[in-house]
Amino acid sequence: MKIQVVIFTFFILILLPFGLRGQNDYPLDIKYYDFIRYDKNKFDFPGDSLEFELFFAKMDTLMLNGKGKITIVHIGGSHIQADVYSGRTRERLQTFYPGMNGGRGSVFPYEISNSNHPQSYYTKSSGEWTSCRNVDLNKSCNLGLTGISAVTTDSAAEIDFYLKSDSNVTYYFDRIRIFHSMDSSSYLPDLDMVKVIRTEVDKDLGFTTFYLDREYNSFKLKLKKSSPLLFHFELYGVSLENDDPGFVYHSIGINGASFTSFLRCNLLEKHLAALKPDLVIISLGTNDAYTTKFNPDFYKSNYEEMIRRIKTVAPTAAILSTVANDSYMFRRYPNKNTELAAKVIYDVATKFNCGVWDFYEVMGGFNSSSLWRKENLMVKDMIHFNKEGYQLIGDLLFNAFIQSYNNHMNSLIRLKSEKVD
Repeated sequence: MKIQVVIFTFFILILLPFGLRGQNDYPLDIKYYDFIRYDKNKFDFPGDSLEFELFFAKMDTLMLNGKGKITIVHIGGSHIQADVYSGRTRERLQTFYPGMNGGRGSVFPYEISNSNHPQSYYTKSSGEWTSCRNVDLNKSCNLGLTGISAVTTDSAAEIDFYLKSDSNVTYYFDRIRIFHSMDSSSYLPDLDMVKVIRTEVDKDLGFTTFYLDREYNSFKLKLKKSSPLLFHFELYGVSLENDDPGFVYHSIGINGASFTSFLRCNLLEKHLAALKPDLVIISLGTNDAYTTKFNPDFYKSNYEEMIRRIKTVAPTAAILSTVANDSYMFRRYPNKNTELAAKVIYDVATKFNCGVWDFYEVMGGFNSSSLWRKENLMVKDMIHFNKEGYQLIGDLLFNAFIQSYNNHMNSLIRLKSEKVD
């Protein structure tokens, strides 16, 4: 029993913070700004934290035994589509201790919709493709968890995917999961630039998995027309996976998306069930609250519906709600709706036993965006951040994440010490 206590103490010493200029201790030493409330950078649990205890217990197995895969799904709007701050958190989780790189996770060819994509990969398409997003109210289309689809009737259409080698984490995959249309008139997905040794199709959840002979960092998606009756293909998303233990962090974002946007996604539950998340992070709300007619009750209703849909297919997953950043309405005056939305988030978290990361308070609260802009951390629209600002947010989220895990570890140490005594 004493050996176990020593092991836990050893890992606590690894994870315990290095200190931050007189502020509370942090796992990662990051740049200090006097307007950031570092003491508030933590996960709050206004309700029961049982799901998070189960989540942290799975982290114990990964940290202490080097076994298991922890799957995180982060859903949001433009902050998440760019994947700068979520990508930073992914990199921190996968590198803060050796052997944590569990894979890149979700990717999508956003260039088909003439939109931006994460910096850790790029895509190149050929042939005739059209896109549909969950924010396109004038379009009717099937959509999954990613909130976007790429559609073609061109059997010669192709998409190349390349993971960049200059990322802070070297990503690779030996398994490719493609979420796509499965009706009787759909082309079948096929691959090039890789050697496939086995293929599995899950028609219930809507994906095909290709098992490869070794690790790769690029591939080409092609289409197979096995019958003259096939005439279209809809791509809903791609997950790049490996069998190594560690964290896999799926970043799911659509520019301009709100809760109503993702509630339009008719295949969301199926695709979320396929990923089997251990933690779902909800970072929606900026666009919901960016209006002069914000209705907290309507916002609450949509928030609760989103959580119900998540819990339907992932009942044991921990859910973390993040409060949106302070921002300006039309670049002219601070948005007071964020405080109203924060109250709703805490009410919903209490009801559904979610954790809350209150970034609004962490960044400084009401009108703090003017201070971030003054320090050249935000861009002119007073909603979005530049690269340095987003990386700082990712570091803050990582710190809050590991602090919560430290609290869990400290509780285990106390319990084990009591048993020894």
